[in-house]
Amino acid sequence: MKTPVPGPARPTTMADVAARAGVSTATVSRVLSDSRPVAPSLREAVLDAASELGYQVNLVGRALRKGRTATVGLLVPDLDNPFFSSLAQHLSTAFEGSATDVLIFTAGEDLDVERRGVEFFLGRQVDAVVIIPCDEIGSTDAVLAAAHGTATIQLDRQVVGAGIHFVGCDNEAGMALVAEHVQEHVAMSDQPVVYVGAQAQSSSGHERYQYFSKHFPDRPTFLGEFDFAWGQAAVDLILDQGFTRATIVTAADIIALGVISGLHVRGYRVPDDFRVIGFDGIGVARLSHPTLTTIRQPVEEMGRTVLEIISSTSATPAPRTVRLAPEFVLGESSPLTDPDRGRR
Repeated sequence: MKTPVPGPARPTTMADVAARAGVSTATVSRVLSDSRPVAPSLREAVLDAASELGYQVNLVGRALRKGRTATVGLLVPDLDNPFFSSLAQHLSTAFEGSATDVLIFTAGEDLDVERRGVEFFLGRQVDAVVIIPCDEIGSTDAVLAAAHGTATIQLDRQVVGAGIHFVGCDNEAGMALVAEHVQEHVAMSDQPVVYVGAQAQSSSGHERYQYFSKHFPDRPTFLGEFDFAWGQAAVDLILDQGFTRATIVTAADIIALGVISGLHVRGYRVPDDFRVIGFDGIGVARLSHPTLTTIRQPVEEMGRTVLEIISSTSATPAPRTVRLAPEFVLGESSPLTDPDRGRR
């Protein structure tokens, strides 16, 4: 005779918690949903009973009752770029005390996958979608589809003219900080300025190139991708143009780290031969050798602003554009020096 195989244990119900705590199921519901005030002693008894019994709140049932899922979807272009990983972390941190969970979907820089990510979030009825568009033009359909289905905020990058909330860094102010540093501390006749950026498929790449050109017109520019390998490859292009000394301004820290690596491999010194300046202020920049001079994006404030917009969004919200000021972070890759020192 075969021994019966035990089935799955019956899930603990609110009635079980109520029986253990010696209260009504209505009291258990009020405590666990935090919907109405309950005496401290009763609250403690309910929470202790729920913990002892391993009670799990039925999130689907709660969502059906309340008409909201207490979830926000974050759609990022990729997580290989450490800035997007950092942004995802800070957004999640901003939501920690809000009783709202952040779900993350990565598009892998693929527009079809990006659109599928929007469908994934809308199918799960998230309360809002936060999207960092892959492409300032190609992502239009995905961004508009998200906005048609739920509250939507564009973060860091945007589809310009979409009429949707946007929260990001003030790239114009960031490049102004770069220009101020270069003009005050670099002998440009000795270390002329060149730019290593990204192709204008994202609004952030487009804007940083635009504002660099405003401050440094007619300077050599090299445009590729937002990645480490492109920074390394750009070094060969710069050297091929005859530069043996320069100040290399980059569109992102990940590019700057690739530039520094490429220069070291080819026997050049940073900052003695080449100065390097980044943009983003990601944590890994502190691990570069030398430490990176960069423009730090206000990622903490960006996360808090997204939360504030989602929390205050009405049925017919007016789209907001919020550009937050970055800060200059001094590192050893472009130190403070007297730009006239080399001319004396």
